[in-house]
Parts: sequence; structure tokens; C-alpha cells
Amino acid sequence: MKIPKYLLIASTFLALATTTAGLAQSAAAQDTNQSTSSDVINERWGKPTFVAGAGLNQQQLTETMSVLGINQNNVKTETATGADLVKYLGYGSGDDSVMLSSVVVNREDQGQGINVKILTPENITQITADQYKNPLVTAGISDATVKVASVVKVTGESALTGVYKAFEANGEQVDPKRAQLAQTELDTTSDVAQSIVNNANGDKQNQDLSAADKEKADEAYKNQLNQTLVDIKKELADLKEQQGQLATKADVEKIVNDALAKNNLDHYISQDDINKLVSLAQQYQNTNGVLDKESIQQLDKISGDFKDSVNQLSDQLGKFGDSLKGSVEKTVNDNQGFLSNLWQTIKDFFTNLFN
Repeated sequence: MKIPKYLLIASTFLALATTTAGLAQSAAAQDTNQSTSSDVINERWGKPTFVAGAGLNQQQLTETMSVLGINQNNVKTETATGADLVKYLGYGSGDDSVMLSSVVVNREDQGQGINVKILTPENITQITADQYKNPLVTAGISDATVKVASVVKVTGESALTGVYKAFEANGEQVDPKRAQLAQTELDTTSDVAQSIVNNANGDKQNQDLSAADKEKADEAYKNQLNQTLVDIKKELADLKEQQGQLATKADVEKIVNDALAKNNLDHYISQDDINKLVSLAQQYQNTNGVLDKESIQQLDKISGDFKDSVNQLSDQLGKFGDSLKGSVEKTVNDNQGFLSNLWQTIKDFFTNLFN
């Protein structure tokens, strides 16, 4: 029996409506879950762990706890010493007086990823919240919310020590080799990011920006470098899985350069800085665990943060922002292409239906 065309049309629109409603519900559920995970502390360790810098005097310690919104009763308290700095990062004099930044760490449910908040950005002078994320994954840290604060001006590199101390205080070991590589990554990428920002700011187009817009552009460049690191790690992991062996130096150089181009940084980076990233990438694949499945899953989580940040900052910068979009722009275009193809398929269906 031949089905009337109006029934086919009605059933097609019903299917499309059902699919659209399902997608909307899924998106709404995702938004709800994200809101819940950011607003509710999951205390898998019993209490959040506060790791105070050993260099703080009593007044500074009290002020730091106030900034972090904690007291002695609602946290487990540890102290990050100069000896801890040497233990986890592989360098330093062991002097407690240099340990001034503090952290509060909450262990989250599996799959939540890493979230970092700097509560005193005016005093963490060199490292942004997003710049901590890649090194934490490299060190083997997963599914945690980290709050960083300092009541005196510090560069911010030693805050990682507090995170490692928190994990080990709760019975979760941190591999010293991975922790030391994470610090190398933080130091290297902090330097490279600043070099990229300086080169970009020397561009005439950037010089026309207001001071506020320059700050937004600088943050976008840093997050593009953060995403570049994610892309490098994932490409190295994919290549290892496909070939069953480590990438050659030529492979690594290509992966690094492709990732920089993908994220629109190839015009602002020097060969010296590229060499630093190549060296870092070679260390990734020579350090156990850095490219394993769990680490890649954590990278997927933080990658979304980097892309969202670049996208939002680019939108705020108007026409200039269009030049900042690298992998984000490609993702948007891919999605638009999918929707365009879907619409064309629907149009072709109805055209054939009535012919």
C-alpha cells in the first residue's frame, strides 16, 4: 500500500521535533550538571585539604584563610615547606620562607576534570588559573577543584607543591618524575606564553587596541598555547597507539608546528621557543603515564575550558577577535558544516518527495 505524502511529511516533522527536543533536554541537563559541579563541594576526602605556605606568619595565615573562606574546623590542614618544594619539583634551597602561596584542594567525582580558581589574581603575578591545568594533568592529578591564594605578591609557580601535598596527605601518591616534568612544563610554557604575548603586542594591529582589550587578547594567546599543549599531547598519544612506538624527533617537530598553526600562534612564536616545546614534547612521551588513557580524558575536560575562553574573549574583541580564533573557529565551522549538510539533506528529501 502506498503511504500518502501528507503522512510522510507529518512523520518526518514529528521525528525532527523529537530529535530537537531530545538535544535541547540533553543540553539543559549538561548545563544543570555543570552548575551543580561548580556550586557543590564534593568532599571525597572527608574535608577539603588546606595546604598553607610555610613562609606565612600568623597574621598572613589568618588573612589567607579568610580569603579562601575557610576555618580550622572545616578543612584538613597541611603545610607546604621548602623541603616539599625540593621533593616534588626537584629544585630549590629548602628554605621555608619562599613558600607563601596556599591552596585548598577538593577531590571530585571521577570525570569532573580539573578546575582551578585564583582568588587573589592581583598577587599571583605570572601564572593564570588555566596555566595550572596542563601541568596538573601532566603530574597525574585528576578530578579536583583547586583554589589558590596569596596575601603577598608571588609569581605562583610553587602552588603546584601544595596540590601534591594535599593528594599525598589523603593517601594518593604523586610520581616525582611526573611532578618535576609538570614544573618544567609550567616554567617553559610561562616563558613561551610571555614571549608570544610580547611578539603579538609588537604587531601594529595589536597596538591599536585599548589597554583593556590588550589584556583580553593576551589572555586569549595564553589559552591558545594551553590548547596547543593539549593538541601536542593527544597527537603524541595517538601516534604511539597507531605505530606502537614513540614518535621520532621529526614527528615531534611536525606535531608541535601543526599544533601552533592550528591555534594561530605560528606567526608570533620564535624558533627558540618552538625548540623548547619540542623538547617538552619529547619529555612527555618519555615519562610514564603522561600520555595514558586517564590523562587524555583529563585533557579533554580542560580543552573545553581553553576553547570556551578563547571563543568568549574573541567575541568581546569584535573584528580583531576573528583573527584570534584558531581551533575554536575550526570547531565552529565544522558544526556549521554539519548543520548545513543536515538541512540540505532535508531539503533534498522533500524535493524528491514532491517530484
